[in-house]
Formats: sequence, structure tokens, C-alpha cells
Amino acid sequence: MNKLIRIMRHDAAYIALFIFFTALSLRGPVMGLSPLFERISLDLNLSSSQLGLLASLPLVAFAVFAPVSAQLIRRWSLERTLILGVSFIALGMLMRSLPFIQSLYFGMILIGVGIAVGNVLLPGLVKRYFPESVVQVTAIYVLMMNVGAFLMASTAIPLSQIAEQSEWPFASHGWSFALLCQVVIILLPIMIWLSGKIVAQPAQPTSTALKESAIWKSKLAWLMSGFLAMNSLLSYSVMAWIPAILMSNGYTDSTAGLYLGYVQVAGALPSLLLAPFINKLGSLRRLALISTGITWLSLFGYLYLADWSVFWSLSFGFSTSMSFILGMSFVSFRTESPKQAAALSGMSQLLGYSLAAVGPFSLGFLFDLYQSWQPALYLLLGLGTLWVILGWYASPPPTQKSA
Repeated sequence: MNKLIRIMRHDAAYIALFIFFTALSLRGPVMGLSPLFERISLDLNLSSSQLGLLASLPLVAFAVFAPVSAQLIRRWSLERTLILGVSFIALGMLMRSLPFIQSLYFGMILIGVGIAVGNVLLPGLVKRYFPESVVQVTAIYVLMMNVGAFLMASTAIPLSQIAEQSEWPFASHGWSFALLCQVVIILLPIMIWLSGKIVAQPAQPTSTALKESAIWKSKLAWLMSGFLAMNSLLSYSVMAWIPAILMSNGYTDSTAGLYLGYVQVAGALPSLLLAPFINKLGSLRRLALISTGITWLSLFGYLYLADWSVFWSLSFGFSTSMSFILGMSFVSFRTESPKQAAALSGMSQLLGYSLAAVGPFSLGFLFDLYQSWQPALYLLLGLGTLWVILGWYASPPPTQKSA
């Protein structure tokens, strides 16, 4: 902590602020949309399948552009490539605030491209400027990701209601006003960049990329990639549709949006608690069983004990975030070299976001087909069971230390 205090006293503070402010918008623009689905559907006459596609588009962009982002820094500096990603997020957020179907879809694609760049490059920026404080800085920026998601998700409905109750031009499109207000958050890292305090370092030559054929043929690699992919599938599917599911159980739209925010708040806790104490909490296999088990219990609760949804939202957010941290640890513990770890990470991210992109659309299709959320929740519960099994076999055995 003393190191971080010293960092904040000189120009590195601008890099730290740029990292933290950018992280605010690496999850929020996706999570802040789903509470407004009902309003958007009524205004633009969209079906649940079309809304599911809207939620899936940024995930497709994550999968497609994550590998591209790593290639860009071979030609441009890390800092300039990252501000390019931030600019894509800002442009996409502006586009989707327009009350048109085309701009809404195109804006979400741009947001997905920008977030893909941020997800891939932020860890490298942390390692470059804060090599002695990687864990602390990473914990803070993961926390900021959840804070940004909480802010956008929990304020979406109140902001929409403010516009609807006014005489402003936005009165007939309250959701559009709410999305426009969210643009303020992405302006923060842009302002830090425009201060001129961040100096872009020249692009560094990169060695020939590792051949990944061995990784793609590895049973263990598929198990770990499947574990992380299932994490993405469950997380994005639930966070896309949980407001609609809660409203079908009698909750108001503002309460449903707030509970989605609770998912993000709870998701911030493992980044602060697990990393410093992971070597004292037992084997990774045991922790994986606990985290996936809590996720399964949360899905069971949403299905059969909906009156306790505030608790299930907190437990789901905590457990899926904990599982994500564990999954990233598996990549380190189960590989023998940094190049192998990078190849496995790329495989996991490609598969994870590709699978996650199918989730929101599929759940929306099931609702259109049955006019009930129960079939979708049964599907999620079945996937949760599979995830528990994947976690057991993907995690290192108890004989392998966690530190």
C-alpha cells in the first residue's frame, strides 16, 4: 500500500488513473443496458430474441477482436492502442444512445471492439508501469470494473424515469437519455489522456508467435478453457436477463436493476479477498468446488426461491467472480512457460466469449418459444452442474500448491 501511495505522488499517478478510469467502462456498458430491455423493446418493438442478440453482439466482438488487439501493439504503442480502444467505447456509447435500431446494434459492436482492446492490453500496461505492485493495481482495476458496472446498471432505470417525467425531447425515449448519461464515465480516461501526462512508449519488437497446435490438442487445455468458457456463458447470460426474470416474478424494474448492480458489487469482493490469501485457503480444487457450488445454488434459488433474489444476486456475483480468478490461476499453475500460458489464455478467451455470445440470444429465444423464463433457468441449472464437474477436473490437484 505504501508503494501505491508513493506512485500517486508523481506522474505515474496519471497512468494509474488512466487504468482505473478505463476499467470503469470495461463491463458497465454491457451490464448497464439490460435493465432497460423492457423499455427498449416497447419503444422499438423488439422481440426477446432480438434483445438477446443485442446483448450477444459485444461478446462476439470480444472473441473476434481480442486476438487482433494483441497484434496491434506490434505496430503501435501500447498506450495509443489502448486509447484507441477507449475511443471505440465512447463512440459506441454515443451511437447506441440514439433512438434507432441500427444505431443501437452498431453502437454495441463498437463497444465490444473497444472493450476487447481494453481487456487484452490493460494487464500489459499494469505490468509495464507497476511491475512491483501488479497484484494491488490489478485488484483495484478489477474492483473499478465492478464499480462501473454497478453504477451503470443501478442508475439506468432512475435516469430513464427522470427523462420520462420531464418535458425534454428525451421524454418519449427515456432509455436513450439513460444511455447518454453513461457516456460521462468513459470521458474520464479520455480527459486523463488529453492532459498530456501520458507519454506513449515505442512499440517493442515481438518474437514469433508460439505455435498453438499442441495447446488445441491438449485435453487439459480444453478442460481449463471449458471452465473459463462456462464462467463467461453463465455470467453474461444471467446478467443480460436477470432484470427481466426478476420482473416476471413481481419485482419492479428499478429493484431488478438494483439487484443486477448487487451482482457487480459482490463480484468486486473476491478480487480484494482471494488474491492476498489464496495460499491460506486450501487447494484450488476445493476452492473451485466451493465457488461453482455457490453458483449452482444461486441459480437454483432464482428458479425456486425467487423471494430471496437479493441474496442470490450477491452470491452469484461473488461466486462467478471468484471462479474467474481461480480460472486465471489455473492457466498459470497448469502451464510450464509464459508462452504456453499466453497460448492457453488466448484459446480460453476465444472459446469463452464465443460461447458466451450464444447465451443471451438462446435464453431470449427460449422465452419467445415458451413465454416463460423457467425453461431458460432449467438450462442454466444444467450448465451449472456441468461447470461444477469441469471445475473439479480443470483445477490443479491438492498436491499442487496454490502459491
